[in-house]
Amino acid sequence: MKAYRYAALALSLALLGACAQAKPRPRLKRQDYSVQPAPDQEAIILNMAQALSIAMHENLTVLTAEQNVESAKGRSKAASSALGPYLSLQGQGNAYDKVPNQPDNELLARVAVSQSLYSGGAKQARARQGKLGIKQAEQNLDNTKETVAMNVWNAFCDVLYRREVLRNTRNALDYYTNAEKELNSRVMYGLSTNLDLTRVRQQKENARAQNITAGNSLEASRIELCRLLRLPPETQLALAGSLEDGLPTVEKASTLPEDLDGALKTVLENRSDYQALRTAREVQAQEIKAARAGMLPSLSLSSGYRFGYHENGLSNANKDNQWTASLTLDVPVWDSGATAGNVKAAKANLKAAEHAVAEKEDSIKAEIADNWLGLINALETLSASRANVNLARESLDYAESGYREGVNTQLDVLQARSDLTNALQQLALSLKNARTAQAAVWKSQGYFLENAFRAVRGTDDYKPIGTANKK
Repeated sequence: MKAYRYAALALSLALLGACAQAKPRPRLKRQDYSVQPAPDQEAIILNMAQALSIAMHENLTVLTAEQNVESAKGRSKAASSALGPYLSLQGQGNAYDKVPNQPDNELLARVAVSQSLYSGGAKQARARQGKLGIKQAEQNLDNTKETVAMNVWNAFCDVLYRREVLRNTRNALDYYTNAEKELNSRVMYGLSTNLDLTRVRQQKENARAQNITAGNSLEASRIELCRLLRLPPETQLALAGSLEDGLPTVEKASTLPEDLDGALKTVLENRSDYQALRTAREVQAQEIKAARAGMLPSLSLSSGYRFGYHENGLSNANKDNQWTASLTLDVPVWDSGATAGNVKAAKANLKAAEHAVAEKEDSIKAEIADNWLGLINALETLSASRANVNLARESLDYAESGYREGVNTQLDVLQARSDLTNALQQLALSLKNARTAQAAVWKSQGYFLENAFRAVRGTDDYKPIGTANKK
């Protein structure tokens, strides 16, 4: 009996050796996923320039700011009308019952015109405030467009980033799925253990969970972009472009203008939010003039033409003195301190407006410095992330080669593949951070839209901070 057992064992070993010689040792293959289609194909194709254009015409915040401009124009027209004449037509009908020397029925009509000759400067100040209000509303509109455009830019970049994350997690999931199939064969022939197979399955399930999370995050980013563009939430978008588009080099971004004071002056001229605060300061200055007019004399002129008719024709009283004219002078003497209180409040508001302008100027200086340093840091981090990806790919090549030659273990391969996935995710994040940092610099310079359209149209020439683009 023992002899048969030994013979069966020897036959099994021989067959196993033959199979091992006939079939080469399985290997973990790494596939090229760079040409795989994006998950949002067969959807509305949208590039950055189109997204920005849609936002400028459809975003509710922009539309509201445009209506604010129209409202300011209406208020300005109303304030300016006080400087012009006022024309009115009056009619009156009288019925008398047995009144001596009066007709039974009488119709009266009067055309009157009035004109303010002097109001202590109040109406002129209100008219100038109205024009300044239009200017301020237009400046606020420009700032709103810049802010909304940057939000769209960041949301667009976030979708591109989430798409890359989803692509990387899907590639990792495919890698571990393929590795599981190969390890099943190795376990069948006794070349690998169930522990190796379990490790791969664990990595696969971890990659699956990351892939699900990445898909949900991509959906959330897509919905937010649709909200900014006023598209239905279910709209599927195929975003054209890449996070690599239009990024400057560290050398270009590090270039500073020779005249820093002139550059800062240019930035302040370009910043519509800063200019809006300066306009608000001018409005408050006019408010003081309007408040002081409360104790100043006013002069007005009015005139009219009156005529009447009754059943017996024009009466003798109505035939004379048909034209009337009056000149009214009003000199305030005492208002219980109302004007003094209004002037004091207006002066305080002017002082507060001046403080707001100074505070904004300091804030812009700090914002420019922070955003410029942020861009440099983002570009340097991006350079390091690219180098990290290259090293991770190299490490995976070495790990796979060593595994095939029996030098490295399966853990080395799995760790190298995990490191590559993490490096790719960090690269995508670094690209997104660089694009958003670039947008922040443009916004702080005051001409985000101009630079954004130049960049997405492929004609980007990075401008140092403070370089004037606006005409």
